[in-house]
Amino acid sequence: MAKTDKANRNLKRVVLIASEKGGVGKSVKARALIDHMRSEGVKLAAYDADGSVGALVRVLGTRTGDGRLAPQQDPVRGVGYYNVRADGERNTLLDAIASGDEIIVHDLAGGSLADLTRIVDGGEGLGGLLAAFGEHGYRLTVVHVISPEIGSAQSVARWIDLVGDHVDHIVVRNGRWGRSEADFPFWYGFTDGKGVSKGGKTREKLHALGGLEIDLPALPAGTYAKTDAENMAFSVAAADAALTITERAHIAKFRRDYAAALEPARHLLGL
Repeated sequence: MAKTDKANRNLKRVVLIASEKGGVGKSVKARALIDHMRSEGVKLAAYDADGSVGALVRVLGTRTGDGRLAPQQDPVRGVGYYNVRADGERNTLLDAIASGDEIIVHDLAGGSLADLTRIVDGGEGLGGLLAAFGEHGYRLTVVHVISPEIGSAQSVARWIDLVGDHVDHIVVRNGRWGRSEADFPFWYGFTDGKGVSKGGKTREKLHALGGLEIDLPALPAGTYAKTDAENMAFSVAAADAALTITERAHIAKFRRDYAAALEPARHLLGL
């Protein structure tokens, strides 16, 4: 193992769940990751960058005695929130490291990369932001969630072009849309009916940078819909009588499969 890799393992981590393409399943990934880590007893701070209406805070945020979402959230127990698109709030992404928490996870709003460039760099890249994290002992891991659509592969390409190997990269294939390479044509690459090769270049760049690929297992749609409607963490849903025995078995399998899929990427997540 290279010396720089060993050093990176010892740094604290800021994990960004990201995609410039909306609807790829970022918040589901964030919920699964945070719930899994907390179930393991890992202390982390969680933030929803889509404000108080974000899906992450809705499900994992702490609630008052009458079941309402608590307006004041402890990021270590629940989910802190801010609007990354608002000038007066986006600095939370950087200022959150003042807590000194070993692992800080941000579920970014879709299409918010440009907003991150404004935190320190005035819209001209991310160099100053990355330097600020580094000066305080933090290494960034960008978790890219992808779907079959070309926009999700283009999002990974944009991040790689902007930050290269100054951060660690994990690409998560959302199993909701399938598991084979053919289900993700623009990520793996394909040859069209005219014999023209398309896609696949960004995946090659990812591997050249030492990035990893993992899967987000799929849940049966009905089981996921009920879990989501009840604002249940997956760890809670696995034992909640509001779901049928079969639905709870779906959740339990999802959690086992997710833990196995996450294993090769644990060192890039501060675990």
